[in-house]
Amino acid sequence: MSDPFQHVMVLISIIIGLGITNLLLGLSGAIERLTESTRPLRISWATIFWLAYLFFLMVLFWWWEFRLLELLKQWSLWNYFLVICFAVVLFLQVALLIPRDWDNVDDMNEYFLAKRRWFYSVFALSLIIDLIDSYMKGGLAYIKGAGILSWGFNLVGLLVVGFRSTRIRTHSTMAILFLAWEVIIGLDISPLLHVRPS
Repeated sequence: MSDPFQHVMVLISIIIGLGITNLLLGLSGAIERLTESTRPLRISWATIFWLAYLFFLMVLFWWWEFRLLELLKQWSLWNYFLVICFAVVLFLQVALLIPRDWDNVDDMNEYFLAKRRWFYSVFALSLIIDLIDSYMKGGLAYIKGAGILSWGFNLVGLLVVGFRSTRIRTHSTMAILFLAWEVIIGLDISPLLHVRPS
């Protein structure tokens, strides 16, 4: 592993680690709130599936960044800044989904709907950063070959729906679709996730 790459991966690992820690602390906070409080807590399937999606995406992002060792022979401040920004955006998405004070929350559906515009705005920012990151990894040919532009426009359309919709079922359905999509992409496209016989 090259020294610049190790330097980049340290900060990415810290930010992704904080995102996963925040997610797990949120889960334990919800369990504590459910078991120790006399007030009921309404669980949100939208929140559960979005957090599952983000957990899977954070793990995959950290794993995929090892491909940069082969793709980027020369690191610049721009490359470094871009991958750090993507890790920060993933952390922010998790932070937006999890209440800081569980005592003030009785309905996670209402909490999600109150935060949805921030969540989908940050999500849209992650798509922009991902597009730039893809260009950095292989240029326009890589973007066209992976079909990033075509599915990117579809994702933007879904995010607009999420931004505007006040129906929790819509958000739950979107979260399930995004999770399924990420699992399919993660397990089929990433060559580092497959063990190939030699």
